[in-house]
Amino acid sequence: MSNRLYILGNWIEAIGANLAALGVSIEIQDSTDGKRLRVIGDAVQGVGNFIIAETTPADGLAVAGNRLQGIASSANAVLAYREIYVDEQINNQLEIISDALQAFGSYVTMIARLDDNPAKAFGNLIQSFGAIIEGTGVLNVMLSNEERGNQLRSFGKWVQGIGTILQAISVTPGLMHLVGEPNESNDPDGET
Repeated sequence: MSNRLYILGNWIEAIGANLAALGVSIEIQDSTDGKRLRVIGDAVQGVGNFIIAETTPADGLAVAGNRLQGIASSANAVLAYREIYVDEQINNQLEIISDALQAFGSYVTMIARLDDNPAKAFGNLIQSFGAIIEGTGVLNVMLSNEERGNQLRSFGKWVQGIGTILQAISVTPGLMHLVGEPNESNDPDGET
């Protein structure tokens, strides 16, 4: 059962990350609807991260990395919700911190997966880069370069989404070969 939950957690994370990316893209055109979708996407992504963390057996580094990502994704959901009702500069500052935490969590998880699942590690690396790009976009918005900042935020979210899809594929039996994993024993329990 743990193996199925682990795979499900990866797909939930991927769905959430891509919903959040779509939300940021819509937010550039229609602020409120995009933010609402971002709230849902970031929250779903956080749930996926926590499921992954709780179904990863005896790998402290990967568990810690996924928990950090879950905390950061959840914080991004709260901040996006606050932006709907409160337009404060502090939200942007907190979002940069949250994006940095998410990048760090993805990086920590990548290190933990280098030996047992290089494709998942690569997905985590891509997700980490996406969070850094997103944080850079928020910084640009704060520095009054809103157009460039929004483009970077949107691009960063989509990069994260791609990384999460690669991660989910890398742990799904029947799909692992798509990301260069020839055997299907890379799940956390060693089962297929």
